[in-house]
Amino acid sequence: MLRRAYNAGEDVKAQQLAWKLIEKGRDLLVAQDVLIRSLWRTSAYDQVLELTERWPDADLHGLGAQAAKRLQGERPAPKVRHGKIPPEILRSVAFSSTDMVENWHQTGSVLWFQHPDGWVHWTMPDGWELSTCHPSLLELSADVLLRPWVPSVRSPLTPGRVPGTELALSWSAGTDSTAAMQLLPSDTVLGYHRRTVDGLLDHRNADRTIAAVQNGGHRVVTVPSDHEIIRTHRGKSIGFSTDYASGVHLILLADHLNLGGIAFGVPSDNTWLWKGRKFRDFPSTHHWKTWSARFLEAGLHLVLPINHISEAGAMRIVSNGPWANVVNSCMRGDGKTGCERCWKCFLKNGPLGRPFDEKSREIKTFLRARPLRTAQHALWAIQSMDLEHLVPDLAHLLAEDLSWWEEAYRPGLDLIPFPWREEVEARTREHMLQILDDDSPLSRVDISFGTEAVEPYPPEASKTAALEA
Repeated sequence: MLRRAYNAGEDVKAQQLAWKLIEKGRDLLVAQDVLIRSLWRTSAYDQVLELTERWPDADLHGLGAQAAKRLQGERPAPKVRHGKIPPEILRSVAFSSTDMVENWHQTGSVLWFQHPDGWVHWTMPDGWELSTCHPSLLELSADVLLRPWVPSVRSPLTPGRVPGTELALSWSAGTDSTAAMQLLPSDTVLGYHRRTVDGLLDHRNADRTIAAVQNGGHRVVTVPSDHEIIRTHRGKSIGFSTDYASGVHLILLADHLNLGGIAFGVPSDNTWLWKGRKFRDFPSTHHWKTWSARFLEAGLHLVLPINHISEAGAMRIVSNGPWANVVNSCMRGDGKTGCERCWKCFLKNGPLGRPFDEKSREIKTFLRARPLRTAQHALWAIQSMDLEHLVPDLAHLLAEDLSWWEEAYRPGLDLIPFPWREEVEARTREHMLQILDDDSPLSRVDISFGTEAVEPYPPEASKTAALEA
């Protein structure tokens, strides 16, 4: 029974059965080993360390030493992933840290970029030509891809690009970016980045939404790429190098599409809140000042059409729209439903009445992490689903009515450039979102969890990287 429970992933039951055997003195080594491995699997590193010190003979997998490192904040280096191999003619080309334009090459429809540790590529749409792409766009693309590791990418961009007249949205086909789509003009180009590296991400839910949105008359441009491997060479999991690397395909397409702005579906959770739990004056942050000016250097407005709306507000917009039954933010689903076991299924699908498994390892681990990830939205989701019993230590944070989290924050509209601000505001009101003034409860958010412990279950990086700079 003990082994069946452990192999089935029923960790609570496995731990209870193991303790019973230990108390009876039966099959001690087996019970102790399973108990330690089960606690490790649920990220209870403090208990793993305590028990391996008490029973060193049962530490058959060296989990005690690993638990000690985890408690000190260390994490194993993710596996370095390698993407597509460039043609032979490019393999001897050296990376230039002084001229980013020199690191871009085109062979047929494939665009190659050399970074300090290798190559990544994009399969570009028909008609796109590297020779007609303004140097500032190539330099900005290099910046969003390499800024954390190559200081020279921050150099001034080549001047002279004339802004276009069109707008594009970096669209993941998830809830937040679809809410952004619904607030922007209907002729906004939707740019979908298709990861071509194997991982947990499954494109089937997104593909279902893409088909529905295209049938609804929207233009979707899909660009396959493996650029999310760049950060794996720097000890990080697969994902976007910076917040705006999720839109690098649109930066590269800006001349091809005549773009004057690129939009990102980033909600107030990651703009007006720091790490989703403390209010900040976002327009005065280094992040906003730096990146909005950087995009303008390349003749592009940086547009955040839902910066004034939370994840809960975005869910409300989508649930009242024509794609309510097809949009699913779970990135591991099968094209019909979510996986029901991930944190997105809990936060995004649960409040919409969709099924999720509150006993799944990932959901339990995130719920016990302190500080609570995406705290303000997580608290709202817990309260809206009447699941306060899952986090009894947070009762004081759940005592007040959090329904205001579904409304909009008026100062956020001021960040949206004039060509699109009025339409975003009008459509926000059409979706019955009340627009709260400066004294909104949002401006008073300051969630403290006491000791800021290291979060124990870092997920594979997703499309919505938090703006925490």
